[in-house]
Amino acid sequence: MTAGLRVDASILIPEDDLRWELPADPGVGRADPTLGGFYTVLTVDTTACAALDARQRERIRERVAGFRRSGDVVVANADGVITVTVDWIVGYPESGRIARDHLAGVLRDAL
Repeated sequence: MTAGLRVDASILIPEDDLRWELPADPGVGRADPTLGGFYTVLTVDTTACAALDARQRERIRERVAGFRRSGDVVVANADGVITVTVDWIVGYPESGRIARDHLAGVLRDAL
């Protein structure tokens, strides 16, 4: 387990502030995982994250798009609650790594 999500040299989002929804086992009850329905979701509520100051929270809320799809990755912003969803393009833990990387990049770009 990592200590948190490293956004940049000065910002580390604590692991406890990250919320995960992990994929179900594709082998259970499904003959063909390519049919979809499997995804990994990573969410952080930046409005309540102690690692961010008020100015940073405001910048994230204003600068992260409400909804953006990039291939099999969707980023959504619901008033500062940032959610990254990775469609089942790779198995877990790879989809978890992709979600972490995208979330860190989105926050870094906003700040």
